[in-house]
Amino acid sequence: MHKSLLLLFSLISVQIFAQSKIEAALQSFEEDLALKYATIGFCAIDINKNQVFAQRNSIQAMIPASSMKVITTGSATAILGKNYTFKTYLEYSGSIKEGVLEGNLYIRGTGDPSLASPIMDGVPVREELMKEFVDAVKKAGIKKIKGSIIGDASYFDDQIMISTWQWGDVGNHYGAGSCGLNYHDNLYYINFEKNGTLGAQPKISSTVPSIPGFEIDNRVTSAGSRSGDNAYVYAAPFGNNAIIRGTIPKGSGLFNIKAALPDPALSCATDMYNFLRSGGISVSGKTTTQRKYKEREERTTFHTYKSPALSAICKHTNERSRNMYCETMLKLIGAKVKGLGSTENGIAAVSDFWRERGLDMQGFFMKDGCGLSARNGVSAKTFAEIMRKMYLDKKTFNDFYNQLAIAGLTGTLKNFCKNSSAQNNMRAKSGSMNRIRSYTGYVTIKSGKTLSFSVIVNNYTCSGYMMKKKLETLLIALAES
Repeated sequence: MHKSLLLLFSLISVQIFAQSKIEAALQSFEEDLALKYATIGFCAIDINKNQVFAQRNSIQAMIPASSMKVITTGSATAILGKNYTFKTYLEYSGSIKEGVLEGNLYIRGTGDPSLASPIMDGVPVREELMKEFVDAVKKAGIKKIKGSIIGDASYFDDQIMISTWQWGDVGNHYGAGSCGLNYHDNLYYINFEKNGTLGAQPKISSTVPSIPGFEIDNRVTSAGSRSGDNAYVYAAPFGNNAIIRGTIPKGSGLFNIKAALPDPALSCATDMYNFLRSGGISVSGKTTTQRKYKEREERTTFHTYKSPALSAICKHTNERSRNMYCETMLKLIGAKVKGLGSTENGIAAVSDFWRERGLDMQGFFMKDGCGLSARNGVSAKTFAEIMRKMYLDKKTFNDFYNQLAIAGLTGTLKNFCKNSSAQNNMRAKSGSMNRIRSYTGYVTIKSGKTLSFSVIVNNYTCSGYMMKKKLETLLIALAES
């Protein structure tokens, strides 16, 4: 037989063997009893050849959970650029006469999700940020303010929450919405004094930051000492009360849970007011907010704070799965592309962006930027195609790739696919909600092909942990193909 034919047959044999490995894994996965009532979507695309390597039910739109974040962060990186920075401005109206500001002091945001973040590395925490702001006020020659302290959130619309989010999520830190002046990750800590008696009620000692006039109906009880945080906050945006139900561990000492700030811009203005007074600057007016855009009275900008680069914010968002950060990016895309920072405009801009790059977006149903909405619907093939397009974009890919968690090493994939062919070879974003698991990313398989892939499972009957292990087995088989 001719040598070229032998080489061709050997290459075909290698490819068939590689694909048969993932095909066998997919068949075993489909036959698992825990998936009897489930919907499965899987698609892996050979990036260089633009060919489907393996698929199952790949065009079915499914609920992806946090895998949605790669679409938002990828779109933001491509549309806005990796070096984009958010700016927060200190401004005043009126005039300064002999150290007295005859006017209002404004903190005007442009949506920076990391402003005074207690979680993201490399940004000033609220005490440090407020010191910087107070120092800037003093440097401007202001010793007394006769007006109000106003948090200006009008850069985005005033719809802080997503209408399709569930009531059980809204009020908790992961259900914090986005506005034009985000602050402290739009969360506050509720500090409990633990109670040593099982079933007894622990007392609330404080909230950080404090929220004046905010009432909390505490219905939390004490559970086993190793039970963890099982307390849930129910509260509406811009409201002045919350109900907390559930349990925290019994014992002694303090225990904190995180909740969504009802009005981030007002909390920022309130902190500014308190820190100004502590710094010796009197304020005779009140703290308030500006939520809707209107023609601004003449203002003087005297200090500008810049966020870290978008690349760092996206990396933090994907590695730590930060919902509010994605909602901010989506609104920002809407503001830059459509002229108004709303979720609807952001979704329209993202859909247009990928449609213009040749993707069929007919079965693409995007309702938020982070994946918390159960009304999102995206197919595994759409995910894999978007990831392929990102890979081919030489201007943004390296930065986008570095934003994703590394299997077995970092982020939400730190303990995933350890000691396997996928470890340090697969980059992806995971997604999980009740009865939903997904993974979307890249892997270079043993046969040398680089694949973009996505797998989504809805409505399995086993535990989330067991589903994670089953998907781990499937994706290791893909890496070994």
